[in-house]
Amino acid sequence: MTTAFSFPMLDRLFDDVMTGVAGTALGGASSIRSFAPAFDVRANDEEIVFTADVPGVKEQDLEITLDDGVLTVKGQRRYEGNGKDKVWLGRSYGSFSRSFTLPETVDPERLTADLADGVLTIRVAQQPKAKPRKITISLRNSAPQLPQEQSAGNGDK
Repeated sequence: MTTAFSFPMLDRLFDDVMTGVAGTALGGASSIRSFAPAFDVRANDEEIVFTADVPGVKEQDLEITLDDGVLTVKGQRRYEGNGKDKVWLGRSYGSFSRSFTLPETVDPERLTADLADGVLTIRVAQQPKAKPRKITISLRNSAPQLPQEQSAGNGDK
């Protein structure tokens, strides 16, 4: 029996769209997307700044290391629901790791990291560049002289 508000073609289209997006129509998702935050990197003469949106990632779930000129950021966003929940079009979860090779101009002792409002900001200070300086050249009036030896004919013995 069909009613005036029954649109089987529309229902099937809706089911097909939901199946492609969420696994089965209003069922569980067929694949879990991994969490991989994008990083912005900005640099100037004073510092290099790395910024990443990491909403839902706790400070204890982040690890930042600098080893042999390579900055590595590792982290994990954990799913906090229970195993009985069904998730449609859910956020991505899981571990991530990103590495950046730093230039030799950075000062590894001056590195800071802050996590505020779901944004991770890492600042690496640049070493000050050596400023060119002018070297004064001193002029000598005569050619360099060698040390004089005592003459052998003095008779001072």
